Amino acid sequence: MKGFDVVGIGYTCVDLLGIAPKYPPDADEKTELLEFSMQGGGPAATGLVTLSRLGVKTAFITKIGDDFFGRFALEELRREGVDVSGAVIERGASSPFAFIIVERGTGRRTILWTRATTSQLRPEEVDMQLATSGRMLYLDGLQMEASLQAAKLAKERDVIVFLDADTVQEGIDELIKLCDVVIASRAFAREFTGCDGDYEKALRSILSLGPRIAGITLGERGCICSDGRRVVFKEAFKVDVVDTTGAGDVFHGAFAYGVLRGWDLESIAEFSNATAALKCRKLGGRPGIPTLEEVLDFLGWEGEPSSRS
Repeated sequence: MKGFDVVGIGYTCVDLLGIAPKYPPDADEKTELLEFSMQGGGPAATGLVTLSRLGVKTAFITKIGDDFFGRFALEELRREGVDVSGAVIERGASSPFAFIIVERGTGRRTILWTRATTSQLRPEEVDMQLATSGRMLYLDGLQMEASLQAAKLAKERDVIVFLDADTVQEGIDELIKLCDVVIASRAFAREFTGCDGDYEKALRSILSLGPRIAGITLGERGCICSDGRRVVFKEAFKVDVVDTTGAGDVFHGAFAYGVLRGWDLESIAEFSNATAALKCRKLGGRPGIPTLEEVLDFLGWEGEPSSRS
């Protein structure tokens, strides 16, 4: 068995992105794109690419069709150094993809996506030995049945279970109970906890289910997180934003890096904000993901927190 630091289970797709001078206000209007790109996407997939860019050895287990988009998505992951030997390829299935229109100047975007016909990843299709072979199991909850089974085994084997929580769906309560770290979007936090706008209350609600660390991404406002003893709020960094697509996914990957390194919560939150901000300087979720050296330089840190004076 190859040695990996982080093994992920989740969703992958292809993003077709274009920058428009403004979003077309009328259904019959035509607008020329200023820039176009086709990239791999997906929450856990992009989180693992982030970890790979930061120097972590990663593997990803997903299910994809045997069409052009499926092959493209897997090749993009391989190119980033993410091992996909555990991926399941479904014959005759079409792979998910999304059209993303980005507004120039603001970085705001509209996403149009399709589930395609790729079926859910089943537990019996997953190499559970691989899934629980790392120091961390990284999940996005979008392959719920397989994720639950892997998380149960990971807990038995003292593997850190990390969840990128963005979609409330059946089984999410049970999955959160098996997690050590849960980082949620603000939309998830509101829907799941019912604590509309009171994010400290939402953090307490998530932590009450069992995780030792919970966090909520707040977009342009930054992030808030807690380990049950204290609450840490960190404002977002200001950069020249081209596109915010994937910023949350990158934040999650960076947060997982800090957890692996054993950093304090404030350092993890600051590092994650910086990594996500740097990503926003380029179109798409992945081209702008920085290396570890670039993030440390942006923050002005003399090495990682454990070695800082």
